[in-house]
Amino acid sequence: MIGAMQQQLDFIAYIQRMLVEGEFTATYKYALLHAIADVCVEHKNSNPEAPMEIEIDTLVDKFIQLYWNHSVPYALGTTDIITNAEEMLLKQNSLGQAKFITEIFKLQNAGIKSYNAFKNHQHYSKVISSLRRTFIDGPLWRLQLLSGKEECFLYPHTLLGKGREPKRIVLNVGIAQCFRRFYDLVVHLSVTEWVEKVQTIKANQTLLGSQSQLQEFLFGTNRTALKVVAPLLIDIQKGLCFYCQKPMNLKNEKETKKTPEIDHFIPFKRYPNDLAHNFVAAHADCNNNKRDHLAAFSHRDRWLEQNLDTHKAEIANKLQPYFYCDSDKSLAVSNWAYQVAESSSAKLWLGKNSFEEAKPKAEVLKFSKVVNKSEQTNLATEPKADFKTIINALKLRYFPNIKIACGHFKTGDSSDVEYLEAPYGAGKLDPNVHFLARASGNSMNGGKNPIYDGDLLLLELITSDKAGSLRGQIVAIERDDIGGEGQYLLRKVNKLPNGQYELIAQNLDYEVMIADESMRTFARFKQVVAE
Repeated sequence: MIGAMQQQLDFIAYIQRMLVEGEFTATYKYALLHAIADVCVEHKNSNPEAPMEIEIDTLVDKFIQLYWNHSVPYALGTTDIITNAEEMLLKQNSLGQAKFITEIFKLQNAGIKSYNAFKNHQHYSKVISSLRRTFIDGPLWRLQLLSGKEECFLYPHTLLGKGREPKRIVLNVGIAQCFRRFYDLVVHLSVTEWVEKVQTIKANQTLLGSQSQLQEFLFGTNRTALKVVAPLLIDIQKGLCFYCQKPMNLKNEKETKKTPEIDHFIPFKRYPNDLAHNFVAAHADCNNNKRDHLAAFSHRDRWLEQNLDTHKAEIANKLQPYFYCDSDKSLAVSNWAYQVAESSSAKLWLGKNSFEEAKPKAEVLKFSKVVNKSEQTNLATEPKADFKTIINALKLRYFPNIKIACGHFKTGDSSDVEYLEAPYGAGKLDPNVHFLARASGNSMNGGKNPIYDGDLLLLELITSDKAGSLRGQIVAIERDDIGGEGQYLLRKVNKLPNGQYELIAQNLDYEVMIADESMRTFARFKQVVAE
C-alpha cells in the first residue's frame, strides 16, 4: 500500500520532469503520453501487479485518431492568399511537417473523411505499417530521454534497439494504474503543452492570427457529426430528456432551455474522445447544470440499460460511419471514471444543483438476492477487535475450502480461514470486504485476461450497501445444493433485452448460462494475485 502511494508520487514527479527536461522539437511526445493514458483507461482493469502490454500498432492507431482533426486545413487567422490546402496545415514539428499529419492529409484527400472510416478501410493495415517505424524511432524511444539520458520509468527500452521493430511495449508494474489514477492530469498537461508547442512554431504564425481558437480546432469534438446523433437519441429516448425524464421541446426552438442538446455521458473534459455509445440527449439546462460532473448512479444505470444493453446494436449501426463504436470500451471508460470518483470521494450530479456522494448503491439483479448484514455468511462477519485482528490488519482472509468454480458450480464452505498478505498495488483494500480464494476449472481461461485453474483470486464481497453496477463485470455467484451447502461459480454478467441475465465464460468451449432465481451474486472479481 505504502509502495503504491510512493510510486504514484514518483509518477507525478517523473511527468513533471519529462515536460521540463525532455526535448520537444515536435508534438509527438505529447501525443504519446495522451495515447498511453487513453489505452490504460480503455483497457479492462487487469492485474495491477503484472506489467501491462500495449501493442505498438494500438499506439500507432491511437496517434492517427489524435492527429486526425489536426490534419484539416486551418485558415482562421490568415489574410494571405494560399495556393493549396496543404499550405494551410499547421506544422507540428519545428523542422518541418510531421509525417503523421502528411499521411493523414493524403488519406483525407483520397476521400476518407473520418477516423472511423479509416478504421474500416481496406488500406488500414498498410498505413499502420508505413507509420510504425516513424513512431518507434521517434516518440516511443525519445519520450524517456530526460536531459539527453535514458530514464525508463514508464517502460523499458530493451525492445527498442536500432533496426528492431518490436510488436509491443511493456509498461512497468504499477504504471498502468498510475495512468488510470492521474488520467485527467496527464491529458490536461499533454494537451496544454501540445497547443503551446503548435503556437510557438514560427511557420504557424500566419495561419493562427492573433486570436485563434486553436485548442477547440485541435481537440474539440466534431459538432457537425453530432447533428446525426440527435434524431437517433431522441427516438430512442422517446422525446424525453435523458436526465430529468421530462419531454424535450422539439418544435418551439425559441425555448432554448428545453431544446435538445447532445451530452457526453462521461464528460468530454474527463475523457476527450468521442465514443458513439457515450452520447445522450438532454435539455440544454440539464446539460449545462451537469457540466463536467459525473452523473449519479441512477443515471449511470439508465445509461447502461439504454446504450449498452437495449440499443447497443442500433447505436453502432447508425453511428458507425461517424464515430468510433465499441460498447466494451465505453463500459471500460465508465468503470474507470466511477472508480476514480469513489476513490477520491467525488460528488455525482443528481439533478439541478443537486449532488450525491460517489458511494455506489446496491444493484439487485433479478436473479440475485443481495444479502443484508443479518444474513451474511462468515465471510462478511465483522472481526472482533482483538490482538489477532490488529496483527492481521494488512492481511486478507483466505478460504482454502472455497473453490470458485471455472466450469460448473462447485461446493465449498468458509469453515476454515487463513491470513495472507494483501497483494501489492491492488489499491485500497478492506479486510472486512476483500478476501482470497482459489479458482477451480477452465471455463475462464480465455480472452485477454485468462483465469487459470488454481489461480489465487482477489474478490470483493457484495453487500447490500455497496454493490454498484455488475453488468459487464466478472462476479462470483452462489447457490445452495440439495443439502444446503454453498456452491460457487465465476462468470461475466450480461443483461439481455428481455430482462434476463446471461452468465458468460471466457473459454468459448463452455456454453452461456441463463441465471435463475436460485442464484445469488456473491462477490465481485478484482484480479488474479501473482504468487
